[in-house]
Amino acid sequence: MSVMVDVTTLLFASSTARAGFILIFLIASFKSEARVAFGYWTVSIISSAAALLLIYSDSSYPYFAAGRGTVIYAIVGLSLSSIWAGGRTFFGLGVDKVRFAIMGLFPGLVYGGVHLFGMKPIAAVLLTIATLSFLMAVAARPFLARNRRRYLPSQLLVGTALVAYSVALALSVVLIIVRVRAFGAITQPSMTEIALSLFIDQLMGVLTYVGLIAMSLEDAQVRLKAIALMDPLTGLANRRGVQSRTAALIMACRCAKRPVAVLIVDLDHFKSINDRYGHVSGDMVLKEFADRLSSHCRREQDVTGRWGGEEFLAVLRDTTLEQAIDIAEQLCRRVSETQFDIGGQAIVVTVSIGVAAIDDHISALEHAVKKADEALYDAKRNGRNRVCSAIPQPLLAIAS
Repeated sequence: MSVMVDVTTLLFASSTARAGFILIFLIASFKSEARVAFGYWTVSIISSAAALLLIYSDSSYPYFAAGRGTVIYAIVGLSLSSIWAGGRTFFGLGVDKVRFAIMGLFPGLVYGGVHLFGMKPIAAVLLTIATLSFLMAVAARPFLARNRRRYLPSQLLVGTALVAYSVALALSVVLIIVRVRAFGAITQPSMTEIALSLFIDQLMGVLTYVGLIAMSLEDAQVRLKAIALMDPLTGLANRRGVQSRTAALIMACRCAKRPVAVLIVDLDHFKSINDRYGHVSGDMVLKEFADRLSSHCRREQDVTGRWGGEEFLAVLRDTTLEQAIDIAEQLCRRVSETQFDIGGQAIVVTVSIGVAAIDDHISALEHAVKKADEALYDAKRNGRNRVCSAIPQPLLAIAS
């Protein structure tokens, strides 16, 4: 009798926990940035709760009638396919609707199909559990794979929980086969076995759903950090973002004894553009130039950002001062030769650029920016629309 109480208690606890998660996920499906993913996960929790009640309220468990078993395992399949689809959506991957439907229906079709072909009930149970084990592993894949977004620690929790459940199901298949071979038949599971099954389901379910919530919170933190380091107008890094991204770049180049250079680019007479065409057009000029600067530099190696106002900065990896001057001159020429199409108006824009090498100074970036800034003012004093460079310190000493 005490075991029966334990089973009832576990079933109640599992259903209650899922009800709480359903409420949380429903709210997230309307309020969260990952609302589509949470929509799928809400379907997953509701489906798993419904399947749980149908499974353990049937005295014939696990040898359900063909029709009832088909429905039950189709609901379980929908729960797994929804976790999989939510994971892919969360990480910006596409969801194949046909695959989603097949994943959802397949466990039910396996159970019903085995009965349809007149095979023994034990065969239906074994093949269906094996199918669920495979689909559980498939559902875990989006959470264990490194994708386009930054890898989140809670992904590992979700993926591991799903894989562990998959392994548990696979082991149950092995144990059933061993018992059938040893005793020639399989009886109804004992209350202890049912309690253990419920406990595993409850544990893995809680780990999965808590992991999904934690994953969304971690992703929100990553997004907020990215926003804090990004200029909202141009989409480039802001001053803080440039400083953050170049610290590792400069250190790596120092260790490898590779050169690094910096460009400071200023849009000439930008105030007059704002005065003549309006601030909206001025913002469009800034965004267009940001795109040109980003495409002119090497996206994977170099760091580009908006340093402030109409000033932009580029940190060029594996680039000598002479190479940086050549890059700057090409940029200066291309900007002046290609008009900016702003709202149907062709605007001629020119830039002045200061170039400096990043040396071994203790404050390498700040020191190089100061030198490049001095060179930039030289470019402005000498008529703008040109490139000037900071003379390296050793050469300056020789010249003096």
